Amino acid sequence: MIEMLRESGSLDRLTTGNDRLDAVLGGGIPRYSAVVVSGLPGTGKTILSQQAAFANAQAGRTCLYFSMLAEPPLKMLRFLQDFTFFQPDLVATRVCYGDLGTALRTDGPAGVLAQLDHLVREHRPDLVVIDSFKCLRDCIRDPAAFRAFTVDVMAQLTAWEVTALLVGEYTPQDVRQGAEFAIADGIIALSDTEEAEKQKRFLRVLKMRGTSCLDGEHYFEIGAAGITLYPRLAPMMVGESALPTGRAGSTITGLRELLGGGLLPSTATLISGAAGAGKTLVALSFLVDGARRGEPGLLVSLEESPAQLMRSAQAFGWNPEKLRQAKLLDMVHVSPAELTIERLAVEVIERAQEVRARRLALDSLSALAAAAPNVARYQHYLWALTDYFKRRGLTVILTIEAARAAQAPEIRTPGLSSIADTIIVLRYVAWGGDLKRAVAVLKMRGSGHDTFLHEILIDAPHLAVGPRLAEVGLLGAALRG
Repeated sequence: MIEMLRESGSLDRLTTGNDRLDAVLGGGIPRYSAVVVSGLPGTGKTILSQQAAFANAQAGRTCLYFSMLAEPPLKMLRFLQDFTFFQPDLVATRVCYGDLGTALRTDGPAGVLAQLDHLVREHRPDLVVIDSFKCLRDCIRDPAAFRAFTVDVMAQLTAWEVTALLVGEYTPQDVRQGAEFAIADGIIALSDTEEAEKQKRFLRVLKMRGTSCLDGEHYFEIGAAGITLYPRLAPMMVGESALPTGRAGSTITGLRELLGGGLLPSTATLISGAAGAGKTLVALSFLVDGARRGEPGLLVSLEESPAQLMRSAQAFGWNPEKLRQAKLLDMVHVSPAELTIERLAVEVIERAQEVRARRLALDSLSALAAAAPNVARYQHYLWALTDYFKRRGLTVILTIEAARAAQAPEIRTPGLSSIADTIIVLRYVAWGGDLKRAVAVLKMRGSGHDTFLHEILIDAPHLAVGPRLAEVGLLGAALRG
């Protein structure tokens, strides 16, 4: 994921302490720039700034962290002890803390500038953090005086040749109107929202002079490591997809023939079906076939655990444990209760890169859709994710639960049919007083395929495509469903 975002450039940069955020910024914070870090209380501004300070200190740089009226340094250090990026031996050697609040209260803006100048000359820092710069605006009530003060601060920072983070509890209206935002070289805005019982935090780079950044909202979490960012998916709008030769077969006898020789590479296949119709088994059959041919596969399960999947696969003689040990079949399980779609995308991309996957299955879209905040975000997310993998030559397999079991399944999500290059339908058919599982290929771009409805036999250890269930008519009914 990081390689997808990072771009080369001539600017020297400082790290934020987060590789993914550095990649979003095009390589990090441009050196000698002044960047405002804005956000309401609790959005993670101070954590981000401290994380950057200690990361640069570890790289041998000196950081000067000024507090204003908000949190005294001792209190701040007490809370930092729970973070893994905090290193006590760097405090007062590479990460030095200073106070500007006293100078502001006793000598006003001139006193702040004098104290800044004194400590910068004493420590010769590479990075300066002022937390909170918003306090200065609140104390300097006259807008003209505050603007003049801000210009003086920016001029001093330039003269000192330091990189600065100006932290503040700013509202979106402040960002539009504040003098510091017009003068600053960059703006990193943090925000949060409530979805059901879970708080979600987002980061957006509103401005960054001299560099190209990945725009839009990026989800992040705060944990023991500090801020962990999960950049939004950035679809490639230009360039051709990788087109490997050959086709992706299945271990299910007869399924390759239904698909005109197998799935085409660099395509997305949707397997739609009723509960219990065999969607997961069919998806897994493509991965096992690839693994046996030396093509690593990754199954992302949002429903069944790896243990359940292994048991099902073993029942059909696929020997999944042997394939896992050979690093040809990998499984990832994420509980729907813990699912965050932004995080899942980054982790799946990085896991696929790690195992060098050539085939990838996501089971299922029904759980994914439930975790999406809205239909529009879900559609964009799904298109961007499949586009990412298709352009890199992977065969993508998606499963979704149909709304109806004994009738022709419906694909209700708008745009989903256009995302899928191939659609395989699994359903139940009433046949001679019994219910039979059936399979049909509704759509397949770029290839001829069987157009009839067939029985699919699922009776461990047997798994195969059976005979046609009707000479004419049933597939048309399925399409009309």
